[in-house]
Amino acid sequence: MYADPTHLRDNPIKVRFNDPDYALIVALANFNGRQPAAFVRELALAAVASMEKGRPEADAA
Repeated sequence: MYADPTHLRDNPIKVRFNDPDYALIVALANFNGRQPAAFVRELALAAVASMEKGRPEADAA
C-alpha cells in the first residue's frame, strides 16, 4: 500500500489542553486552513527541528 512503510504515521502521542489553549489551537488551525491535529503535529516537528539547529555538534569538540 505504501511505497515506503516507514512513512506510515502509526505512533500516537496524546496531549491534553485546557479550554483556552485548545480554543487558541483550533482558532489558529482554522485561520491557517488546517486540521488542529495536523497543525499541532507540524508545530511539534518544527520545534524539534529548531532545537536540533541550536544544539552544538558532538564532533565539534
